[in-house]
Amino acid sequence: MTVAAVADILIAGVGHPLMGDDSLGLEVIRKLAEGRLSSRTRLYYAGASPLDILGELSGITKLIIVDALMGVEPGEIIKHRYESHLSEIPLRGVETHGIGLAHTLAMARELYPGLDIIVIGAGIDPAAAFGSPLSHALCERIPELIQIINEEIAAPIISS
Repeated sequence: MTVAAVADILIAGVGHPLMGDDSLGLEVIRKLAEGRLSSRTRLYYAGASPLDILGELSGITKLIIVDALMGVEPGEIIKHRYESHLSEIPLRGVETHGIGLAHTLAMARELYPGLDIIVIGAGIDPAAAFGSPLSHALCERIPELIQIINEEIAAPIISS
């Protein structure tokens, strides 16, 4: 098996680093950076602006978004393949990002129609005080999230 010269899988963490459980995407990216990743894989932290991910998609065939999710039971892990319609994304309620993840994924789909897009995250209780760290309960979920991400890295690309 040959190794790709350039990464074609982007794992993008989304979330605000000072808003408690909303920092889940950042913490997962940090943990992934400590381990061994395939040369096909690149990590990117988009901060609180998922829109910034669009500038990172050239040459990417699979996008894995890691984010804290509202409207999902706190601690519940979700993995969802985004096909083509906004209504297919299991995100409900108010998002903590300026231009939300749902709109960013819709734009990514328009710009890169064959891109395989997967959202992986865990439900949060959004009532975190500014400056609070990631909760212990979500810290304990990070290994499971990383396992799901690694399985997705190894899975074949599904072009929609």
